[in-house]
Amino acid sequence: MEKSAESISSTGLGALLFMFLMGSSMTVPLAAIAGHDAWISIILALAVSSGIVWIYTRLCLHYPGKSLVEIARELLGAWGGGIMALLYAWYALHLGSLVLRNFTELINTVALQRTPPFVVSAVMIGMVLWAAYGGIEVIARCALALIWFVLSEGIVSMLLMSKDFQAANLLPVVDRGWMPILEGMTELVGFPFGESVLFAMIIPALNRIGQANKTMLRTLFAAGALLIMVNIRNFLILGDMASKLVFPSYTAYQYISLADFIERVEPILIITWLMGGFSKISVCLYVCAKSLSAGMASTHYRPYLVPMGLLMLEFSLFVHRNNAEQIQFAVRVWQWYSFPFQIAVPLALLMLASFAKRKREPPPDGLAAAGGVKGE
Repeated sequence: MEKSAESISSTGLGALLFMFLMGSSMTVPLAAIAGHDAWISIILALAVSSGIVWIYTRLCLHYPGKSLVEIARELLGAWGGGIMALLYAWYALHLGSLVLRNFTELINTVALQRTPPFVVSAVMIGMVLWAAYGGIEVIARCALALIWFVLSEGIVSMLLMSKDFQAANLLPVVDRGWMPILEGMTELVGFPFGESVLFAMIIPALNRIGQANKTMLRTLFAAGALLIMVNIRNFLILGDMASKLVFPSYTAYQYISLADFIERVEPILIITWLMGGFSKISVCLYVCAKSLSAGMASTHYRPYLVPMGLLMLEFSLFVHRNNAEQIQFAVRVWQWYSFPFQIAVPLALLMLASFAKRKREPPPDGLAAAGGVKGE
């Protein structure tokens, strides 16, 4: 599985997870059903998702150096582990295709209206293939280089838009009851927080495996904090319209005007989105190839990158007929479709791993001695 050169620091892992979670999350209205109470949905989703992160991180700590699909092979046997590996390869491929389609729609809508979608997608896949072929170290280093731009963009945009904030846009709180907030929470658990389960294929590359849980949880809450800030910013500017627009942050950016000099800065936002999309698709393609190689009992994952990248490109063009259909799929179906991959399978494997560990542990000295006496 080409483990020898695969090693990243906890800082690299955190930066990569942060960029992965921000990815396409910054382009769409999160928990739109909750309206201006979406920030509450994000907080609740973070609480639930921290449990998901703990599950698959704990599983990786039970088997240091092994990925989720390798653990499945050890617990379920060659056939069960192989099937699990192929399923996760499909999940990563499907997720990567959806993210690629989302960014293609974004670029075609706000920047390059006359450029064929295939060209936009092909350019992105080309960059992703370069990063993924370099391995997880290259992907993590790219994330480390890009994260500062994303953080700076979020903070500076808040400052530049602050003169147009309307605090009344966030009131009244919970005016439509808790049901829309809870529905928004389930959406957010499925997208984007639960999708971090793909990092169960990356954690084994961490050079200090004991720091995995702390790094993953800290990054989860940091990304959640930035998403809350972006969500509140959009509602302070746009009001309830922020939950109805396809790209609310892009519309909010059009309000930036400083001394009639700093205006039309939307391209900065597009660049930020592309950075997040590049990181997320790179992780998806890398995990897809790693899972597929594990399912095929291969020792190398790189030969699978190009065919899986081309398949991701082709699938992204036909996965949904239009952007409206993709949004409906993301809102109504994705969280339930993702439930087995994000929660059910990791939890089942963790329970099996705990049972197997107890079974392997020798009995206490007192019980062993008693057994010996009885045998005599």
